[in-house]
Amino acid sequence: MESLPATGGADGVFEVRGDHGKLVRYAADDFDEVFATTDEHEAGRHVKLGWILLDERVGREGGKPAVDTFWRRAAGRALPAADDPQYAAPEDVTTYVLGYLKEGAGGTPVG
Repeated sequence: MESLPATGGADGVFEVRGDHGKLVRYAADDFDEVFATTDEHEAGRHVKLGWILLDERVGREGGKPAVDTFWRRAAGRALPAADDPQYAAPEDVTTYVLGYLKEGAGGTPVG
């Protein structure tokens, strides 16, 4: 579990689609705790316990670059980078950002 500063979006708030289908704005101060995880099952368990899914981000992680092509050519190896046994492609990783509301905090409906 990775801790995140509770800063919200670009304007300092989180906009979340509520159960009724309308957007609700929450200030960072509305939450007791905000955290992020890359474990989909952990995120799902927290949502079932009353946490709010604030954001999902997809990024690239991991991988291992191929040996430099200049050195591979000098050694007589004209393989594409993906054929290099050292090469490992980075993977897409989804990060789930969740928040637990303070008692009495309800957010503000948008529109």
